[in-house]
Amino acid sequence: MSQIFRRDAEGVPTVKITIFGPSLAGKTSLLSIYSILKRVEDPQSVYSELKKIDDPSGRTALFDQSVFELPKGQGTSLPLMRYALYTVAGQDRYRETRKVVLRGTDGLMIMLDPQLDQWDHNRRSLEELMGLLGEDITTGKIPWILVVNKIDLPKENRKLQQDFLQMMVEVGLVKDIGEAYEKYMEMSCLQARDDLLAMPRSKDWKEHLDSSGRLRRDARPPSVVLAAQPIEALTRLVIEHKIKLIRAKNPQS
Repeated sequence: MSQIFRRDAEGVPTVKITIFGPSLAGKTSLLSIYSILKRVEDPQSVYSELKKIDDPSGRTALFDQSVFELPKGQGTSLPLMRYALYTVAGQDRYRETRKVVLRGTDGLMIMLDPQLDQWDHNRRSLEELMGLLGEDITTGKIPWILVVNKIDLPKENRKLQQDFLQMMVEVGLVKDIGEAYEKYMEMSCLQARDDLLAMPRSKDWKEHLDSSGRLRRDARPPSVVLAAQPIEALTRLVIEHKIKLIRAKNPQS
């Protein structure tokens, strides 16, 4: 099992999830929102607070990172497991750093921007990713999903789902539209952030808390559910993938 699950400096099994995409797609925003959500829901699950390495403009220069814990290893029979979330720097000049951040990735979230003037940036980002990890992606070695942010924008100002599904086929991420649809998710970081930050100011805030004063998972606003879903779904995919590898290696286990 130790050869399937990488272990951190404390010997705890850890999986690495990397959020990849063009600059300003919302990668850092998503990680920030998820970090806030976990702090208010289950602060003990936040093993490492969000670490950001920015350039003078405030954009990610190398990567952002945060580490969370999954009690009981989520079905792996392990007492504890951690999942480390990384974002890559999306600007063109950081291509070499993206290669470094992608090393050892167990799961990949591709995050794109639907704004019309960002369409070419999305395609270049996907083409770059296929050049770096194409075989691992298409053979299923690395579980992945594609997430489109900013769906709160008016339809006339953004590309729609069908456009992204078709591009996924064109760049070789998937074989057909049906497969693309299974890998596709949508969300709005802006809406999720606003809804999450507004909750403590609402009159019924206390009704959303459990007996320990923590936000109940079932009280997440719909926009926050959509924001957290890609991270949580991908983490499950990665763990399930690794469990299959373990069972294939040790059929009697």
